[in-house]
Amino acid sequence: MNMIERKIYIIVTTLLFSTVSFAQGYQVVDSTFNRTKMDQDSLYYDEMAYLDDYHFLDNIFLIGQLGISHSMSENTRFGEFFGNERLSFNLGVGKWVYPAFGVRFTLGLHPQVGRAEWELSEAYPETFGNYNYNMLSGYLDGLVNLTNIILKYREDRVFNLIGIIGFGYNHTFGFDKEKCAIMSAGLDADHKPRYNNPSAGERVMGYDVDTDPGNYFAAHVGLQGRWKASQAWDIIAEVTFNGTDDKYNGHGYDRVYDTYFDVLLGAQFHFKDCHGRRRFHYVKYLNSAVLARLAKMRDDENEKLNEANMAIPEIFEKIKFTEALQTTISFYVDRYYITDAQKKNLKSVATFLATHPDINLIVTGYADIETAYPAYNLRLSQKRAQAVYDMLVNEFNVPANRLRIDYKGDTVQPYANVNEWNRAVIFFLDRGDRKSQVLESELPDEE
Repeated sequence: MNMIERKIYIIVTTLLFSTVSFAQGYQVVDSTFNRTKMDQDSLYYDEMAYLDDYHFLDNIFLIGQLGISHSMSENTRFGEFFGNERLSFNLGVGKWVYPAFGVRFTLGLHPQVGRAEWELSEAYPETFGNYNYNMLSGYLDGLVNLTNIILKYREDRVFNLIGIIGFGYNHTFGFDKEKCAIMSAGLDADHKPRYNNPSAGERVMGYDVDTDPGNYFAAHVGLQGRWKASQAWDIIAEVTFNGTDDKYNGHGYDRVYDTYFDVLLGAQFHFKDCHGRRRFHYVKYLNSAVLARLAKMRDDENEKLNEANMAIPEIFEKIKFTEALQTTISFYVDRYYITDAQKKNLKSVATFLATHPDINLIVTGYADIETAYPAYNLRLSQKRAQAVYDMLVNEFNVPANRLRIDYKGDTVQPYANVNEWNRAVIFFLDRGDRKSQVLESELPDEE
């Protein structure tokens, strides 16, 4: 390995191990970070989502690829372009250590084409002066998911663009020894000396090809397009540009390196991880800062809500209603349990249903828009509606088939003028397929 090869090796190795270390650092969960897991998961990264915990053997994949390898060693550019391709294939195994970073190892057979100098090549018009040999290639690659870096991760994304950078070795063997011997001797196809100027006795110089097997350092860069076919399978298309030793084709030309590129199509299979899934998955958490903010809001608002509960008039057996009952159930900030004061209102609703057997209700939960964020509020409003439903059925013996649960989160604010009132459950008449109207912002009428 010469000085230039050593420098390339050191640079590529540093990049690969830096990528793996950086990615693994993102995956490790800080156990000292105060987090509370929410009831819901996330298909994509956002400010409240964290990558699920994974083990070392998770996120492993296998690949198989078939395509062509195009040789670009000495003199091949002077031949027919489409005469320099040979069928090749790859097998590999890899691991994604983070949605944007991964590593893989591939082993492939990539037959190559060499070509003699133009003067000698004219002696072999039927083959354009080409000779064949085989090459086994092994690469260790770093993978960078460019799509996930630019657009952030989505578990259900169909297409991803992957950058590839890696290093390895090429083992060449199986040279066409008979043809190479003729070329080295400067003979033509009939094994006769080849002359530039027969009258002057000027013979064509031979083209020396070392037909012994060889091992050569290599590095490559490339791009891969990945299409998600199912949870387990991807279709992949890949192009890599490869650089290797100048002598890999059996002939040195005082150059630093020779090149070839591969165009491959294939499939990628994802194994299941410790959670039974095949793709990275994010889970929702509230961190300590959000929990502290919610606790402060709760403490600040509880006294206001208590005062509001004291101001709510007694609801008697006769309840006025249009599309929505004027009886509502209020909640503390970031809470879904039912206070004793609100139980009185629930008792009134149960009495109303008992005296109106022809009417069913939709129990609809809400959350105020100034607390937390939409996904969290949607779940909170569902819990509020479920708590009211359970108490009506289990404590007040309302038939379950007379109630239906709905929840809006903070997408609908029935009390537009007073944010705190939207921490509530409102009862709408269940008219089947017909939509009930949202209650206007108002206080319950006093009797």
